[in-house]
Amino acid sequence: MRARWRPPPWFAPPAPRIRFVRDLAAVGAVAAARSSTYPGGFQVDLTIHPDGIEPRQVSIQFALGAPDTPHVLVDGPTESPHRYSNNTLCMWYPDDPRDRRWVPSYGSADLIVRIAAHLIREAWWRQTGEWIGPEVSHGRVDRHNDPTPPTRDGAPDVP
Repeated sequence: MRARWRPPPWFAPPAPRIRFVRDLAAVGAVAAARSSTYPGGFQVDLTIHPDGIEPRQVSIQFALGAPDTPHVLVDGPTESPHRYSNNTLCMWYPDDPRDRRWVPSYGSADLIVRIAAHLIREAWWRQTGEWIGPEVSHGRVDRHNDPTPPTRDGAPDVP
């Protein structure tokens, strides 16, 4: 049986990838596109300077299977109630309304602002134990959004 046809991801033509990287300069980020760890995907590496914390090296990866869901890796401290088991940031819940999550039409500058805000929330949480901002519990399996498969005993490997 043939797979159902899906339109190509937003980053398939070169123009949206070029615009994504170019728009990062508008927020002062120096970015470089490179081959993704996801076959056929798109990846950008950059440095951001969130207010009140050290500059961070960020890798934003998009996969063919979920082109509208960025997988964001950041250097620095990883202790956080809102990271997946592979340390990618959990910045929103997949069922959140459109205005509470990033979509490609918002552009790369909007995504960078969301990443910086998440990192500032993490730093606050590490200092106070309080998460500022909306959140969803990670106590249950989220098979659609958790990039790490369950362990052999069937239990999810999530924070």
